[in-house]
Amino acid sequence: MAFRKELAPHRDAVRLYAGDESGRIPLASLLGRTHPGTAVYACGPEPLLDAVTDGAAHLPQGTVRMERFRPRTRERTRNTEVEVVCARSGRTVGVPAERSLLDALADAGLPVAASCREGVCGTCQTRVLEGVPDHRDDILSEEEREKGDRMYLCVSRARTPRLVLDV
Repeated sequence: MAFRKELAPHRDAVRLYAGDESGRIPLASLLGRTHPGTAVYACGPEPLLDAVTDGAAHLPQGTVRMERFRPRTRERTRNTEVEVVCARSGRTVGVPAERSLLDALADAGLPVAASCREGVCGTCQTRVLEGVPDHRDDILSEEEREKGDRMYLCVSRARTPRLVLDV
């Protein structure tokens, strides 16, 4: 509802659902009518995102993109020390197990833009040139995780002892 005025010029192309006025969004109906190539974007509380995930199960992978208010609870692998080679700056930074990659780079004078520090906003996205990331974000799809060409430095780590990043 925060962008109601900005969306107004799009008239019939936009439908707003205010729960207290019109009830819940008819997700099953809307998601059942998607056409090939349709992108579905969802942002909201966890129950809404769960309903979108369930309702979109029949759609091709990558169709649904979500932005969460807070990260999902998940079991994480143990942090280990990692060496980060920063390709653009030519610097190498040792990241101890108790520090995030983002904080260690900032401590070394290589700040990376960041916002949420929880792996939900995407601000600290960084290209991975070598090494295997341990993705701990709530942004990338499984297909994107498998590619291993980008990661979010605020929460993710490495599956290899060395990462080469575009920093």
